[in-house]
This record gives sequence, structure tokens and C-alpha cells, in this order.
Amino acid sequence: MNYAYTQPVYGSSYPLSNGFVSPQHGQIRPRVVFDGGNRFVKWIDPNNVVQCLLSVVKEVSEYQWKRLKPDDQSVLIEIEGKRFVIGRLAQELGGEPTFQTDKCQLASILALAAIQPNPGQTSVHIQQMIVALPNTLNDDDVAAVQRIANHPLTKEFKRNGEYITYTVGEVVPVDETEPAFHYALNQGFFSFPEAKNAIWDLGGGTAIARIYTPNGTMIHDAEVILPGTKALAQQVAVEMKEVYSLDYSPSLQGIMDAIARGDCLYGTDKLDFSSIFEKACDQWVESARREIRSKWAQHLPELGEVLIVGGSADIAAPICAYSGDRFKIAPSPQLFNIIAMAYQE
Repeated sequence: MNYAYTQPVYGSSYPLSNGFVSPQHGQIRPRVVFDGGNRFVKWIDPNNVVQCLLSVVKEVSEYQWKRLKPDDQSVLIEIEGKRFVIGRLAQELGGEPTFQTDKCQLASILALAAIQPNPGQTSVHIQQMIVALPNTLNDDDVAAVQRIANHPLTKEFKRNGEYITYTVGEVVPVDETEPAFHYALNQGFFSFPEAKNAIWDLGGGTAIARIYTPNGTMIHDAEVILPGTKALAQQVAVEMKEVYSLDYSPSLQGIMDAIARGDCLYGTDKLDFSSIFEKACDQWVESARREIRSKWAQHLPELGEVLIVGGSADIAAPICAYSGDRFKIAPSPQLFNIIAMAYQE
């Protein structure tokens, strides 16, 4: 299966469907994978193409809605009398980044971006939607994402101007690191598949590291949870305000965007925070090393490798350098999780 990173595009409008009938074969999508992350929303569309949007949501008024100019980095949603923008345009309109709220509570809105019929259809029955969660043992989070399911009832909404009738039969929550482990094991990413191996998922909200036995059992007492790039952005914002004598607090979203681009230049004035970020990263790396040494002390002699995934994976590059081949960054780390979810049995 070949995947390419693309931005969502707009299609033509379809007429409103007046009522639901049992879905025909062309209206069924057996599985849809969805990762509503703190920084990016990712899914795989009906053409098996990975889609990726900024994870920002903005609810707008009817009057604002009429003035919106669609673009290929945003998705527009109308449902039950409410209007939402997801993606770049939401950010530009002052929407709330998901990392500043609860992504599980937002899942029922964010997931609408991933509900797309097969080509030529206006109705879709998704038999199973796989949704990534930080922790599937958190009952509140699981209950929140289960709200995506609506079968046998039928819902109708408008996505980028197109009317869509849909049902979701079942929502299957998965721990964010688990699909990545199984995919890495099956694809030969681990040099010692018979040993314990680990996945370290570095994201915007958190950096979660988990060790798995060869049969896929997570070792609970070895879980390491560290702050993600949001915490680094908060440190950068505080120091930037002092260094540049700003009369405002720099936006965390703007800082994280600059970190993701790799230029560390903030705003139209191109304020350079590279030295501030380097210092914050050094502190983060040292904290991560201490936490890992503490939690994984008894497992390190039996540990094969640690594969680092997620949109912030490059931050851990110094740890990879310190540890030789023990820690390594996955290819296309930002998309690794969503592709792994698509391959999960």
C-alpha cells in the first residue's frame, strides 16, 4: 500500500439525501483509521491517501460562515445547525488548538473530517472506525470517542459544501503506541524482534514511551510520559517575551509551527528564538534521559531498540546520538502512527 502526504482538496457538491436505506456495497467502508492528535488531525481517505490537517477547531457564526474563503488546508463542517472550521483557516480565525483542550472531547467534531464516502457516493456506512487514544484504560476518554458511533441511527452533515449521510457502526479505541509497535515488528524495523522493544511517541501534548514484549504485551510499570512540544513552546514564549521586550505573549501555536518548520522564526517580524529553543531542548533531553534511566533500569539489559515516532520525533535526535543504535527515529515519523493503524489487524 503506497501512501503520500497530501492536503485535503475540495470536490463538487452533491444533492441532499432525503432518508437512509440499507447501504449498498459501494456505500460501505469496512475500516477507517483516525488520529485526532494534539497538533495534527490525520486519517486515510477512500483513495488510500494520508490526509493531515492542523488540529485546530473554530466554531463560527452564520455571518462569519458566509464570508469564509475555503482553502486546501482546511475542512468546513456544518452539522445540526452548527458550523465548524478545522485546520489552517481555523487557526487564522483564532480557533482553539487541540493541545489546549481535550482532544478526546473534541473527537466527535474532528472525526467528521475523516468521514468521506467512496468516490461517486453521497452516503457511507463505516463499519469500524479505529481511533488512537493516549490511554485506552481512561474510561472518560473512551466514552468520549465512542460518541462518534451512531449506528443504526443516521446522521447527515455537510463537509466542504457536500451533503453526506453516514453511520458509524463501531468505534475501536487503540493505544497510540500499540499499532506502531505491531507495524514496526511486522515490517522488520526492530533488529532484535525476539527481545523487548519500545515505541516512543513524541507529540505536541505528550511524549509517551512504552516497552512491549515480543507478543505485544505492554509492560505497564515501564511507561514513561513526558511533556511534548507544548511544554517547550511555553518555556520559549516566556523567555521570548523577556528577551525581545514584547508587550504580548507569543502564541504557542506560532512557536510550535516554527519548531515544526525547523526555522525557529516567529511571526512576520521573524523573531529568532533558536538559541532559546536549543537551551529548552537540552533541558528536555536531559530530563527525558533521567526519566528513562529510572523507569527502564531493569529492562535495559533485555531491551532491543526504541523506535521514535510522532511529529516531534526529531527533538530526540540527541538521545539517539548518545545511545548508538539503541534509539532510532522512524522513517516519516509524523505519519508512522496513522500508517501503522491502517495495517493493524
